[in-house]
Amino acid sequence: MNPAEAPALPIPRKTPAAFRRFLASNAFESIADNSVRTLLPVIAVSALGAGTAEIGVLNALGLGAFLVFGLPIGGLVDRLPKLGVMRAADLVRAVAVLAVPGLFLLDALALWQVLLAAALLGIADVFFTSATGAWLPTVVGTEELGIAYARLQRVSTLASVGSPAVATTLLKVLAAPLVLALAGIGYLFSALLLPRFAGDDPAPDSDPRPRFWSSIAQGISLAVHHPALRALLLSNMLLNAAVMLGNSVLAVYVISSLGYSVAAFAMIGTLSALGGLLASIIAPRLLGRWGIGRLKIAASLGCVPAVGVLALAQHLPGPVLGWVAAQSLIWSCMLVLATVAGAGVVPQLCAPSKLATVMAAHRFFTLGVMPVASLAGGLAAVHLGITPILWTWAALAGLSALPILLSPLRSWHLGPEPHGTNT
Repeated sequence: MNPAEAPALPIPRKTPAAFRRFLASNAFESIADNSVRTLLPVIAVSALGAGTAEIGVLNALGLGAFLVFGLPIGGLVDRLPKLGVMRAADLVRAVAVLAVPGLFLLDALALWQVLLAAALLGIADVFFTSATGAWLPTVVGTEELGIAYARLQRVSTLASVGSPAVATTLLKVLAAPLVLALAGIGYLFSALLLPRFAGDDPAPDSDPRPRFWSSIAQGISLAVHHPALRALLLSNMLLNAAVMLGNSVLAVYVISSLGYSVAAFAMIGTLSALGGLLASIIAPRLLGRWGIGRLKIAASLGCVPAVGVLALAQHLPGPVLGWVAAQSLIWSCMLVLATVAGAGVVPQLCAPSKLATVMAAHRFFTLGVMPVASLAGGLAAVHLGITPILWTWAALAGLSALPILLSPLRSWHLGPEPHGTNT
């Protein structure tokens, strides 16, 4: 089927009740996540005197959990009820977060306890994310995953815009550990609002279930060797590497090189969130019109001029800050569109009983490249300057379209042809 002949991506007339409950749950989970990311470093620095090394460890614990525990947790989640895993992960995160203000009130809070809470939050997040990725296709269907993820992205973006502002306001009247209690309450509401039953049981498999570590090896093999999955893996690795290169130099470029204030940089971050919100609104219509393959290619290529504007901002007519703001909004929009476009690929190619394992293998590579790219970008900027890193950022983002162009994914509209050939 040619993309031009393919039917438009169907917009469900009635969202499943289980997904509506999950959207409400996701709103509280996103608010809690954003509050934790904002407040834990503040607590470590302002209340416990942490330095840059300790903050580096604190920020690395979440990503480290996906790298160290992602594969075994993915294999384990495939054997467990998905909603039960999500609810347990929410409750663990609530306890870990609420322990911090509790210890603060007892005058017993120490830095190692904050680091332990961050580690527990990271591991619980791996469980929650793995279970969510395996559960959603059973509720909304694999062909409508793009729409579902666009709606979830919209909720998360709204939380990312509002949560830091609320937390900052409360910090003026309360100590940071006490404000963190609101995040713990958010996780509790997330657990309460999760659906009771819907795709909650491990999916049956016609083949005998392999041993635990064999199933993980099979998940890695499928993610690496299947032509479409390998293309998605390489594309996402390049795009994530581009993201981290950008993150490694953006603040220094805007504040030190261009001479703008911290407040101006914070404003740019707000525009970035608004770009993501815009993308989550238009993504379903674009998916219906262009299809998975063409949207992902177009979004990846659209990242190139977005970053190019940033590199050329000082040479373009008009205020430099205006170009920097435009870059932030357009880059975030393109990034979310590329992410949403690829969201339904893995579930359409994997048996439900193997989905969490394969997605964990996919995340192992796509997240694993991020700290490497961040370190490489920071070191390269010291020796080469920031401008070459900006152009490398743009090039890597554009190159993320190439694996899709050279794979079967380039012609996908709703899914693979012939449809239903899962591995």
